[in-house]
Amino acid sequence: MSINKSYNHLSELCFKYQQDKFYVEKIPHTILSKSQKRFKISPDEKVIAYLDTTILGVGKNGIYFTNYGIRWRNLGGKAEKLAWEDLDEVNSITIQKNVEVYFDHKKTFLLGGDTNYPATLFIELLVSIRDYLKNYSVELLFEEHLLPFYTETNEIKNTCVLFEKYEEAFEINNGLVVKEHIPKNTVEKLREHYHLSCQDNIIAFLSTLPFKKQNGIVVMEDGIYFKEPFVSLYYPWYAFRDLTIMLAEDELIIGKNNVFHLLHCNMDNSEVMLFLRNLQQVINILHDDYVSCYKSL
Repeated sequence: MSINKSYNHLSELCFKYQQDKFYVEKIPHTILSKSQKRFKISPDEKVIAYLDTTILGVGKNGIYFTNYGIRWRNLGGKAEKLAWEDLDEVNSITIQKNVEVYFDHKKTFLLGGDTNYPATLFIELLVSIRDYLKNYSVELLFEEHLLPFYTETNEIKNTCVLFEKYEEAFEINNGLVVKEHIPKNTVEKLREHYHLSCQDNIIAFLSTLPFKKQNGIVVMEDGIYFKEPFVSLYYPWYAFRDLTIMLAEDELIIGKNNVFHLLHCNMDNSEVMLFLRNLQQVINILHDDYVSCYKSL
């Protein structure tokens, strides 16, 4: 089963700027179900990403990126929108009072005071999209790029096995369990905690908080999850392959300064880093081989 058959540049850009409550592609159904009524998003419109600006994360207010453009709804306000073609005409994008977004010195919408998403980072994302539109086009922003069938190979699982230290007889492991070594009750809890369907194939799980056994790193057929209290990140393989990951003492710094803690992880911190680097290497090889074969056809 192959989940990610293609991707576009907007989704790739959004994943680079992902933080907690900025959902890209995998938007919870409880949130997405409100989009048509509260944000006036048509049924045939493709939703790429959503930044929830509500304090409880219920999806009533926020900012959507779709194939049409940007749609937003502020607290107590009505749904508004801006087409990508119009963003292309904007020269200045700034933030004032840490919440007010200005296009060409005109207040356009509020980022929202109930979001932890850094205001400067949001402006950087908007500027990146705007610059791409000015240099290329809306058509290229949404041009679909084919992806390899990652799941038709065993390289991802084999990489996980290399780092697994599992002794069933003594119930010893370093926190990383692969495929059949993942207890059934753990699989059930992971599916519930990560909102996974029964069709989503879990390849490996690295527990980083033993006292909260659902938290950690989950390797899937289609990508990888990083989850702990106040941090929830998902990267499909095409976004993970060149994702910036750094080790700082007992923390991973992921992407745009997402802090993921390793203090209670049974696997050595440097081993976790090496594990992730090896996964990136495998994904890059699969991706590059596919692109080379595709171009030669």
